[in-house]
Order: sequence, then C-alpha cells, then structure tokens
Amino acid sequence: MGGVRAIIRAVAVGMGVLVMLAACSFRPLYGTSSEGTSARIGSTSIAISQIGEERVGQQLRNGLISRLTPRGQPEFPAYTLNVTISDSLTDLLVQEDSTVLRRNYKLTASYKLIEVATGDPVYTSSVSRTASLNRLESEYANVIAQRDAEERAAEAVADVMVQRLGIALARLASPEARRKAAIAEAAKIASTPVDTTRPPEPEEIPLSPPVPQETEADGDAPRFPAPVAVQPGE
Repeated sequence: MGGVRAIIRAVAVGMGVLVMLAACSFRPLYGTSSEGTSARIGSTSIAISQIGEERVGQQLRNGLISRLTPRGQPEFPAYTLNVTISDSLTDLLVQEDSTVLRRNYKLTASYKLIEVATGDPVYTSSVSRTASLNRLESEYANVIAQRDAEERAAEAVADVMVQRLGIALARLASPEARRKAAIAEAAKIASTPVDTTRPPEPEEIPLSPPVPQETEADGDAPRFPAPVAVQPGE
C-alpha cells in the first residue's frame, strides 16, 4: 500500500506542476506555437559577421554557425549578428616564489542582432565565460592549454548567445511585440512631414484658328486635268 500511495502522490505532484506551468503561461522555446516557429525559422535566417581577427573569434563564429545555421549562411538573411570580443588572462594560483600554477581565461562577447529590412538593432546583449588552465613548465604545453581554454570559453559563450537569441526571436514574434511594432510604425508614418503644396495650375492657352492650306497660284497648271464631257456615239 505504501508503494501505491507513493506513486499516487508522485502523479499528483506532477499534475500540480503541470497546472502551475500552464497558469504561468509557460511555453517551450522551440514549441509548435507561432513564437516557437519564429524562433526556429528566425535563428536560421541570421547572417553572422566576422568576429575579430584572432583565432578565438573564428572559433566563436564557427560555434555560432554550427548552432544557428548548420547548413550554411542564409542567402537572403533576415537578421545580421555583429559580435565584438575581448579576452583576458589572470593568475589564479601563485606560489610563494611567484610561480604561477593556474590561470583563468575570460572571454567576453558583446553582440547586436540587426534587422536587415530596417537596419535597426532589435536585440543587444553581452556575455562572459571563464575557463581555467594549468601553468606548466613547458611553453609548448602552456600554448596548448591556453588554446584549449579559449575553445572551451568560446563554446560556452556560443551556447549562451544561441539561447538568448532564440528567446529574443520568440519575443519579437509575440502578438504584443507585433502590436507595439505596428503602433511604432504608425507613429513614425504620422510624424513624417507631408508636402501640402499644390502644383501650379496649367495655363489656359487659347485655341488658334486653323491655318488655311496653301492654294495654287494664278496661271499655274491645275494639279488634275479638268473633266471632259463625252457625247454618246463618239
């Protein structure tokens, strides 16, 4: 009986959680709603610009492409993603003889999602992630360890960016966001000055009498011979 009661209690708790989520208007990000569909379609319509000139920037861009547009950059993108990055390397564990044993690599990305049709930024944010690495005696090992930390930090930043962009696209597709956008567009149109000046009226030109055709001068041969009467029987 105790086992049956535990099962019933678990089912009841699960139903209660579902009711609470429904009451809170919880919706899966990539569900079948219009917001979820827009999040899926919108994420594949993002063109990702070049990110700096360093190796870590290329790693971050590759991570974003593999998550957002794994089939390649869209031919006609609806959005453009501009990203700027900054990184730092700080000592985390230092011995008494100033020997560094461990470091932290921090990568920060600031990004803007720009709508291609209007050129306006529709979402702006930034994210930072840290990856630790050991400081070894071999310089070659230190280079490899730092590259590994850069890759891990870039992957973590890409994960957060993709999640936030999906949420932003879903919000942009919500009825409330569309209503606000329509109101803003109407206000923009209403504030545009209208040219109320009337074009000048066309001038009234009096009609001229028809020009008489030139007549043949006296003494000139007629253009056609005069008709000749023909008597019957001739």
